[in-house]
Amino acid sequence: MLENLIKFFVYETKGHITKIQLVKFLYLADLYSVKWTGKQLTELDWYYYKHGPWHEDIDMALERMNGKEICQELEGRVKFIKLGVEAGKTEDLNLPRSLMLMLDNIRREWAGSGSDKLNQLLEYVYETAPMVAVKCTYEPEEKVKLNLQKEREKLNEELGL
Repeated sequence: MLENLIKFFVYETKGHITKIQLVKFLYLADLYSVKWTGKQLTELDWYYYKHGPWHEDIDMALERMNGKEICQELEGRVKFIKLGVEAGKTEDLNLPRSLMLMLDNIRREWAGSGSDKLNQLLEYVYETAPMVAVKCTYEPEEKVKLNLQKEREKLNEELGL
């Protein structure tokens, strides 16, 4: 599922997405899935690391796909994830319609260039329940597991369940 989610976001942004944005989009996809269904989309054990959500499997998936479905290009200090020579279409991923709608909502809300858009995305991600639970008690250099269920617990609390 991880590679399909990466492809979805890269294809739908037409390759105009930074690695930072992509990682945050993947985190939000898993987070929203847990929030509403209680289950993650991916098998990732998300970590708080270097100020944000992260998992090494994302880097490995990007390396496997690099030069094929996607291409990683460094422009200055920013790594962009662009369309590769074997890039397909979103429809080829055979994702359920409901999932595609959720993913597209993430893309529409947070895709775009410029530091303002990125800062808004980072601010939003850092205020999610799993991030709030760890960011004040751990150092950015520490690798601390994030509990995505905290977001579901927050929703249940808000709904009085």
